[in-house]
Amino acid sequence: MDTISTLYQLVQAAGCDYCIYDIGRRVTEISKTEFEQFENTQIPYPYPIQKTARFALVYWPLGQTNNPYIWFMNLPLNEESQVILASRNHFVAIIQEAMGGQITQGSEDKLPDNPYIKAPDAKKLAVVNAKLKQKLKLPPSKYLADCISYLSHQNWDNWQNLAIQGWADLLVRLNDPKVNQLFDDGFFEFPAEMKTELASLIEHEQLSRAAYRRIVRQLQNKDLDKTEQVTLLRCLAGFSDDAEFNQYLTELLSQEQTLDADLLAVISARCFAALGDPLLLSLYLEKIAAYPTDGLFEALFTDLVAIPNIRRCIFALLQNPNALPKTREALSKMVAGKYNAAH
Repeated sequence: MDTISTLYQLVQAAGCDYCIYDIGRRVTEISKTEFEQFENTQIPYPYPIQKTARFALVYWPLGQTNNPYIWFMNLPLNEESQVILASRNHFVAIIQEAMGGQITQGSEDKLPDNPYIKAPDAKKLAVVNAKLKQKLKLPPSKYLADCISYLSHQNWDNWQNLAIQGWADLLVRLNDPKVNQLFDDGFFEFPAEMKTELASLIEHEQLSRAAYRRIVRQLQNKDLDKTEQVTLLRCLAGFSDDAEFNQYLTELLSQEQTLDADLLAVISARCFAALGDPLLLSLYLEKIAAYPTDGLFEALFTDLVAIPNIRRCIFALLQNPNALPKTREALSKMVAGKYNAAH
């Protein structure tokens, strides 16, 4: 038998099927083809964050989707967001030693402590659970009914009593016209704290186009406070590559005043697809390069340049000696700072 060195071979050898969800940025399914190409070092990881591929590997015995197993993975990546084979092989070796070929006979509890398994926060857990159950046609949690009932009564008190899992289950069902109508009717009436709480679930889904357009109009209101601006921006992460959203971001980043650091961070962490547009990317890079606080440019630039399609875009822009003057200056300072620290 051939030596098993990849995660997908390990799962397949155990007679299982699998799927993958990125859990570093937006909880998004990654196709098996793409994941296997990544493991075979043919392509970089599509959504790196902090030099890490964070993903949920979900597997189940063939034909038995009713009780899937999940590993929440944290694999280190190199400078070009490719898998570091030694780390991945180390994890596969740990699995084989602890479980052999019987990966459906136990759980993560049987594994020795290792740096590769790390669960995400409670909200991302809820989103993965909701998306997975919908994909595998498993029933949602009992909490979904509570959230539907809450929206139906349109009384926005006691929202803190509702379970995160119920909201995650509801939000994956926004393509159901009845659920969507209920949510749209309520969303613009929700208390500000409730919207902020839900934004970290909504950013992994896509609202209706009607709600999206209404939010864009709200974002154009100059009197919006910073917290609400960040909240609404997160809610539009699913529309990051839409022309109307790009137009809004272009106007926002063209303003002369300094933007809120949280707002700039949300753009790169959740709305990064918008930055595949060279004009928007130029405006964004120049905006963070001019930011008055030390450290912000380095953190956000380092994060963005790791994302494969944005990396290509940044390098293409930097080939023009007249483009990105502030970014070039900030990069020079960043490189000089690292050189000085090393010496």
